[in-house]
Amino acid sequence: MNPLRIAEWSDVPELVPHGVLVGNTDLVIIRDGQELSVLYGRCLHRGALLADGSIVGEDLVCGVHGWDYRYSTGVSAYNNDEVLEKFTAWVEDGGVFVDADEVAAF
Repeated sequence: MNPLRIAEWSDVPELVPHGVLVGNTDLVIIRDGQELSVLYGRCLHRGALLADGSIVGEDLVCGVHGWDYRYSTGVSAYNNDEVLEKFTAWVEDGGVFVDADEVAAF
């Protein structure tokens, strides 16, 4: 595993999509209490930035065309065959980390 700090936990707002760029890959961080999800940050429909979307219930909703994905799994509520990549992520020493090799391989 190759840990990469992508954000400060204190900078990630509660239930508000928070976008980061890792290399050439857009990611979106969702904080729900002490739970953390890091997903591929582009909508599978038309490639819009999901960080520009919103959280509605348990869904991350694209701000352009309203496609939604469960932020805990990345699975689309409309079509379960559409799944955003979910990356291994954790909080340590006040930072949000992902496995850089996993993101690079995406």
